[in-house]
Amino acid sequence: MSDTTTAHDPGAPNDAGSAPAPIRLGFARGIAPSKWARRWKAATPGRKLELVPLEVAFGTALDARNRETAAAAAGCDVLIERTAPDARPSGSDGPESTRRAIRLYAESMALVVPADHELAQQESVSLAEIAFVELLDHPDHDAGWPAARPWNDPEWMPKGPRAALALVATGAGAVLLPVPLARHLIDKREHTVLPIRPEAGEQPLDGPVVWAIWNAERDDATVQHLAGILRGRTANSSRESAQEETKRTTPAPRVQAQPKKQAPKLKPNSRGAQLQAAKEKAERKKAEARQAKRRKRR
Repeated sequence: MSDTTTAHDPGAPNDAGSAPAPIRLGFARGIAPSKWARRWKAATPGRKLELVPLEVAFGTALDARNRETAAAAAGCDVLIERTAPDARPSGSDGPESTRRAIRLYAESMALVVPADHELAQQESVSLAEIAFVELLDHPDHDAGWPAARPWNDPEWMPKGPRAALALVATGAGAVLLPVPLARHLIDKREHTVLPIRPEAGEQPLDGPVVWAIWNAERDDATVQHLAGILRGRTANSSRESAQEETKRTTPAPRVQAQPKKQAPKLKPNSRGAQLQAAKEKAERKKAEARQAKRRKRR
């Protein structure tokens, strides 16, 4: 994400002065941003949303070892990141946090096996079936998932999901990954993705969580507008259009409550008075019958 709030400010004109600069949305591997791009285009006409794919699966792209990935992430206004089930994005927790984060959703889990595996013909697997599969450990294998086989030498552990899938293709074992990431990274000729469908009595695995992240110093109306779209706001439900994001809404005038009309007084011995008296008598009899039933139950 940009260190300055004006580097990619959508409200600022470009060099030609004809259009505002785009807002940049970076996203991790396996995350599909097309639905958010459509919502942004519908809710924010005239302002481009630039999608920036980042070569990272888990964790913060700003901390990526690859300098190009870290630089691309630093140039984004908002990032879509994936964390472990019980984790938060770095820098977003505590009173002195430097980043803002909103939780978008949790991903479902899958078992990835070799294409010629005996389970490969199934459409899904249960947790009970996973117990009979040799799971390969990798850095993003969560402690809450079924235990993976430890490596005799920690240096042998694959550095990430792509390296782990390369081992799966050799028949060395299987790996657990979130469904979107697995389907994004696999080679269909070498791997099969089996979504995990818990059977009756089984607790589903907690999948990784997808977050929207941005620098606290970049927390302006435009980023908040994008954050709302990421959380599901559409053009029809948008609080304000991009052109009106700096305008304040005028509160609706209060409507004074009208006093209730009092029922007209009935003349004694009139037909209306007799009907009212009969109605009240019937209500008293119902109340007495209910009380009599309560006494019998006691």
